Amino acid sequence: MRLIKKNHAEFNSEAGTHGHAPLVMAHGLMGFSRIHLGPWTLAAYFRGIPEYLNQLGFRVLVTRVHPTGGIERRARKLAEQIEAAFPGESVHLVGHSMGGLDARQLLREPGWSDRVLSLVTVGTPHLGSLLAERFSPRFKPIAVTFKAIPWDFQGFSDVLPQKARRWHEDHPAPEQIPCYAVAGNPTLQQVCWPLKRLHKELEVLDGPNDGLVSQQSALAFGQPLLTTPLDHFRQMNWFTRGHSAQLWPEIRNLYRQIAEKISCHDPIDQA
Repeated sequence: MRLIKKNHAEFNSEAGTHGHAPLVMAHGLMGFSRIHLGPWTLAAYFRGIPEYLNQLGFRVLVTRVHPTGGIERRARKLAEQIEAAFPGESVHLVGHSMGGLDARQLLREPGWSDRVLSLVTVGTPHLGSLLAERFSPRFKPIAVTFKAIPWDFQGFSDVLPQKARRWHEDHPAPEQIPCYAVAGNPTLQQVCWPLKRLHKELEVLDGPNDGLVSQQSALAFGQPLLTTPLDHFRQMNWFTRGHSAQLWPEIRNLYRQIAEKISCHDPIDQA
């Protein structure tokens, strides 16, 4: 696989022989596209998933936006990177976590409602995160320190429930663009160790969840596509070492179903 880097985003220029429209993947809060040392990849946000989608015939762009910036700032960068990689082409969008909110904002930007063929959000906090609200008082002293740092932390504020719900109401799903939502609903036993405590707390606050985002919040936008037993991190194929034989088929099945759904919305000359 040959990766081409444009404007900090990466895509495979040799895939897409099946004629599908390009697929753009948007990362969440605190996310990245790939951490590398020269030609060696040390970590990837969507680990192994773009390569699998390449095998299904998609040219995949993994974008890289400000890790903690606000939705509007991240959406502008998302637009720049898509245009640099696929100038003038129509695309499918898949956004994980806050990446789904960035993609929703992009639909409101001039010229993009006619270029986006479909949107799938995965584990996206459309109604915000009650965990963010619960823990925000504990971080107020840190927030005061942050104000003295020339860095954008608007993204954390954007997922607070009260603000997120207002934003959600102001950004309805466009009638002309098929929009789908995926939610994680693992049992506590299926949750990776870093999210177990958060899963238990969110279960009390907001019901079934993927360890960071409730099922209710994740399915609040567009049409429900499916629920998955994968937690928030394993939706990206994280924390699967030692469990790959068991979990990779589930991860692959999730993105295969997404690919099958969005391919129904390819332009006629590419279907």
